[in-house]
Amino acid sequence: MSAPAATYTPPVDQPPPLAGAGLPYGGFWVRFAAHFVDGFIIGIGVFVVAFLLTLAGAMLGAGFSEALSTGISLIMVVMSQLYHAYFVSSEKMATPGKRLCGLYVTDIEGRRLSFGKALWRNVAALFSYLTLYIGFIMAGFTERKQALHDKIAGTLVHRQPGSSAAIVIVIVLVLFFGVAVIGILAAIAIPAFQDYSVRAKVNGVIYPMDAAKTPIAEYAANKGQWPTTWEQVGTNPMSQVQESSRALVEEIRLEQNGTIVGNLKIQGKQGQIRMAPKQLGDRVEWTCTSSPEIKKYVPVKCRE
Repeated sequence: MSAPAATYTPPVDQPPPLAGAGLPYGGFWVRFAAHFVDGFIIGIGVFVVAFLLTLAGAMLGAGFSEALSTGISLIMVVMSQLYHAYFVSSEKMATPGKRLCGLYVTDIEGRRLSFGKALWRNVAALFSYLTLYIGFIMAGFTERKQALHDKIAGTLVHRQPGSSAAIVIVIVLVLFFGVAVIGILAAIAIPAFQDYSVRAKVNGVIYPMDAAKTPIAEYAANKGQWPTTWEQVGTNPMSQVQESSRALVEEIRLEQNGTIVGNLKIQGKQGQIRMAPKQLGDRVEWTCTSSPEIKKYVPVKCRE
């Protein structure tokens, strides 16, 4: 005669998941609070990944940045699915948000979910989104507080007796304002860093243009006229542009009056940086100007 199957014993911080034992189910609002907490945790991970990808894109060029940004949504979906499946199928039978709210997930018989079943439950939540969130609202009025994806996956969400809703509300409010603050800081910090990165690349174009001033002035002093080609000057600024800055500059040419002109394309906007010489006795003074379209990215000395 075979021995009876061992009964699963949940962790000590969870009540026994016995079907029909009269344990309370998790309704709509407490599940919403848990979902908000989990969303905050997942959001931090997605924010870190998105921030790093944005920085990488800013350093490697606009095209690379656009290619990476298309993958951020996919990363968010994958992280969310794995996060929920892992924690719900763990010994705690709950995500950190659910544990905080005193919730845990079982199958209809009150047993712990496998990873596959937990993953399917979370994937099934797509149907709750497709019903304009009515599938989620079902958790507020169905007999066993099942949302649509719970019914599809055959799962129940239990609530530990005595868990405090007030504490959950306070935590959710703190997290809500925390999300708002992080969002505001991100909205300020990311564009500011992108502008800083672009300015650094523009400086990589301006440095070789500045370096060409001396040989141009020396040629004018020796020949009595301004050079018209880089061969006459003996240097070509384009060959000295930093590797990280080459994607911004289309050409650097020398005009008849010795003016150095750099044609740039920054963030899809065409513009010029012009360094013009002026002979004052035995010395040469230079003025630097830029097109309005790119003026915010150039050094102060070239914003005239």
